[in-house]
Amino acid sequence: MAVIDVSKVDTTPGNDAVCPFSPPEGWEGDSAAYVELMRSRYRHLMHGQRMMVTASFARREPIQVTGPFADEATKIINSMKMNKAKPT
Repeated sequence: MAVIDVSKVDTTPGNDAVCPFSPPEGWEGDSAAYVELMRSRYRHLMHGQRMMVTASFARREPIQVTGPFADEATKIINSMKMNKAKPT
């Protein structure tokens, strides 16, 4: 089982084994496709739980979001922080 550092979110494709906000290796979607992927992942038990843990942590501590979809992931995490619900 992977150890997850929720203070660091890397949206680089292929990092999805440890970061639910990372698309799978070789993924070539755009911003809209990324948001749709995150919505789908939120409904998945493993990814959804990790996304919620990340948002919960971000309510209390700063997090570092990097990678090609950093802006999108930040918006999703902020939405989850505020709503305590699924990403927009």
